[in-house]
Amino acid sequence: TGPRDHTYLNVGSFYMYGRSVQRLSGATTEGVPTVITAREPFYRVGGNMTVNYRCCLQFNALWMYGHDNNLLPIDANGMLVPLPAVGTQTPPVGFIPGRAATFNGGFADVEWLAYPWMMVLMRWDSVHSNADYVNGLTAGGFTGSPFNGAASATRNRFTPGVQFLLHANIKASFEYQFRPSQSVAFATSPVTGLPVAINPFHTNTAVAGLEFVY
Repeated sequence: TGPRDHTYLNVGSFYMYGRSVQRLSGATTEGVPTVITAREPFYRVGGNMTVNYRCCLQFNALWMYGHDNNLLPIDANGMLVPLPAVGTQTPPVGFIPGRAATFNGGFADVEWLAYPWMMVLMRWDSVHSNADYVNGLTAGGFTGSPFNGAASATRNRFTPGVQFLLHANIKASFEYQFRPSQSVAFATSPVTGLPVAINPFHTNTAVAGLEFVY
C-alpha cells in the first residue's frame, strides 16, 4: 500500500575533497606588506545504511571521518606567528604544516510506526574531536561563548521523540534531547599538567512542533 511496506537494505558510501581558503595580512620576505593566502586541504569519508522491515520499522545509520590540514603562519625567520595577530608582532610571510585536525562521528536512529497515526523514534548522535575539546579549554570557549567547554573529547546526544498525524495535513511532534556534558570551570590536571574541564553539567532540550500543509 505504500513505498515502505516491504523489507529492504540500502548501503552507501561517500567521499569529499576540497581546500579551504584563509587570508591574512602579512608581508613578503623583503618586508613589503601584502595579503598571504593559506589553502588548506581537507577530506571527508564515510558510509550510511538504511534497513526497513515491512511496514512499521526502519533503522538508519551514518558514520563519517574528517581530516583537516592545519597550516600555521610563520615569519621571515621561520618562527611561528601566534594568532590573532597583534599590531606590534612580526607579520607572517608564509605557512608550514601543523598537526592535522581530525574527527569522526555519526548517528543511528530507529523509527517505529506504532499506529498509522503515530511514529515513535530514538536517535543517537556522537562526535569525537580532540581539537574541539582542546580549543574549548580556554576562557570563553572556542566560539567566544562561556557554554562551549566540552567535558570530554567525545560528545554524545540521545533524542527520543514521537510524532502524531492529527489530520491528513496536520502533524504534531515532540522531542527531548539528552545533550552532552559541558563545563565553564577548568583546572590543571596534576598528572598531565594540561587543562581539564570540571563540574560538568547538561543543558537538555525539549522541542515541540506543529506542521500544517495546505
